[in-house]
Amino acid sequence: MKKVPANILESMDPTVLAYLLMSDGNFDKNRNRVRIYSNSFIKEDVQILAEAINTKLGIYVGVLHDRKDQWILTMLDLLRQTVSSHFDPSMLYRLGL
Repeated sequence: MKKVPANILESMDPTVLAYLLMSDGNFDKNRNRVRIYSNSFIKEDVQILAEAINTKLGIYVGVLHDRKDQWILTMLDLLRQTVSSHFDPSMLYRLGL
C-alpha cells in the first residue's frame, strides 16, 4: 500500500497535483472528468488527499469507490486551469486537452 505523506496539506500546490495526475491521472471522456487512480491507498488516505486538494487549491474532489477496497478521486474544469501549465505537453491528454 502507498501512504499519503503526513505533510500533504502543506505540500499540496499545482505542481504537486500536476505530477500526481501525470503519473496516476486519467481523463474520462464519457463523463468529462479527470480521475486519479489512487487504488493503492486506503480510503482514509484518499480522503486526506482529496481534502488537501480542496483546501489548498479550491478544487472540489469526489472520492468514489472503484472496486473492492479501491478508491479514485474525480475532478473537473478548475483542475485544468490550475495544473495545465505544470504539465509536460505530451501528458495533457490526461486532462482531456
